[in-house]
Amino acid sequence: MTFDPAAGVARASLPRPGRASFSMLDKWMSCPARWAAEKLMPKPRLWGSPLVLGGIVHAALELACATPDVVAPDWRALCAKGVGVEYGRWRMRGWGDEPIPSGVAMPDGSPAMQDDWVAAAALKLSGFVLTDALGRVLEPAALEQDLEADVDGIPLRGAVDYRDVDGTVVDWKTGGTPKYRDARRRHADQLRLYRLMLEADGVCEVRAARDVYVEHHAWAAADLSDAACTDTVSRFHHAWDGIVRATGADGSGVLPLRPSGLCAWCPVARACPLARIVPSGQRDVLSSVGPDDPRVGFAGTHTGGWNHVGKEPVMLDLFGLDAPVAETKTGEVKPAAVARPRAGLPEPAPDPWETPQGRETMDRWMGSGPGEDPWNPTPEPKPEPEAAEPAPAETGVTLTERKPYDPSWSDGRANVAGYGFTQLTLTFARAGLLADGHADRIRPIALELLRVQWAAARKAYGPIVPDVPGLADGRPERSALFAWLDSTLARDVERVIRLILDSDGDGEGTLDARLERIRAAGRLAALMLAESTRMLRGDA
Repeated sequence: MTFDPAAGVARASLPRPGRASFSMLDKWMSCPARWAAEKLMPKPRLWGSPLVLGGIVHAALELACATPDVVAPDWRALCAKGVGVEYGRWRMRGWGDEPIPSGVAMPDGSPAMQDDWVAAAALKLSGFVLTDALGRVLEPAALEQDLEADVDGIPLRGAVDYRDVDGTVVDWKTGGTPKYRDARRRHADQLRLYRLMLEADGVCEVRAARDVYVEHHAWAAADLSDAACTDTVSRFHHAWDGIVRATGADGSGVLPLRPSGLCAWCPVARACPLARIVPSGQRDVLSSVGPDDPRVGFAGTHTGGWNHVGKEPVMLDLFGLDAPVAETKTGEVKPAAVARPRAGLPEPAPDPWETPQGRETMDRWMGSGPGEDPWNPTPEPKPEPEAAEPAPAETGVTLTERKPYDPSWSDGRANVAGYGFTQLTLTFARAGLLADGHADRIRPIALELLRVQWAAARKAYGPIVPDVPGLADGRPERSALFAWLDSTLARDVERVIRLILDSDGDGEGTLDARLERIRAAGRLAALMLAESTRMLRGDA
């Protein structure tokens, strides 16, 4: 899998699935790259794995529903029998993960045995009685019913956990009750697909459907109206079309990256340049593939320069050529350092920044004088005694190369691989194009671009856009500026304003006219973004 953060995609070659399941379509809509990563580089199953425990619990519930008159069964005994049921299905399939993973360590470091998994699964069912599902004794019509049906052109497969004789479908859930609207909708989407599949095959009419959260003795009914089902199918149609376009011998292999709070549970969380790691996922992210794994690569990033010694990064000081040289003791002669080329590799090319032209370019880039920071210029040095050599100018900034998703500014260091650093560079490049060759216009145009990007975002999104002290005066505080530029919102707003400017023609040639054109683009961008947020809120 190759990541292209500039395009916001990953690329990989995968076979095209013959049929789609709910989980496949749901994961694609969440993040296509994660769906692919789980097929190519599945994460190891750790202690407490929801997949392992969920499989045992589902098997125990299936056994319990076979004798529904026993409303409060011995869940520990049924979970132990359920493991045998899971192994029987696994052997019959001839593929997939073993139901009880081996080599898993428990929190105390001891190896997890089958009884440990059984006990953990039984704990999820503690106190649950079968009458909690429908408020009465169950009358099963089907248990773990496999389905295959074409729904509106989508070839679907799935398995219904429980179907009652009155036409009610139940899906057992072993996790927590969903707190957010999106999660509740996703759970209901699964039940709506089951209704459509059962009715497409003429199995039965589905009159009701609900998720039953066994650990919390709670349930949630799904809206099975025609309008709700049509909405579900429409969204899943887009997902299936995307899978078809991306996979197979004639597929593009392009997998959009859609970062969210679920990133920590992705198999490539540590490698993905756009991943969002929430605190609750710190433990899970450790088992994901890292950027040095040979199965992942990066296009158009600085990742190739990310050197490692053991697990610690080597900070590359790209301004080191201007650093003061330590004095040698009298009479001490130090041999010159000689670079040793690695075997089989050509001699390294000369450092372009060592040349007079490179130093002159660096001086122009960073300010009006050697090593000067244009936002925080260094004060005039105090005069030294005539006999002393003048001290070399200090930049006050160290350029380093870290991960693309590390902060672009931290403790006086600028991360040249950071998104905010790239965003700032591209903004000045855009300003250079708008300046029509007038070098003195680049900085005021760039500052105006930064101002309107921030202002449009703040107007549309409010306090989620962080303050940038000094930006209005043209001297933004660096840590605050880069914190803003590192954000996804900054990137998206910049794209919107760029689209407006690109469609607006060249305009007048004066600096004032250019600045006003940028301000107008910012005002229009704010209106566009505000309209999009109205749709998110569900406003009419």
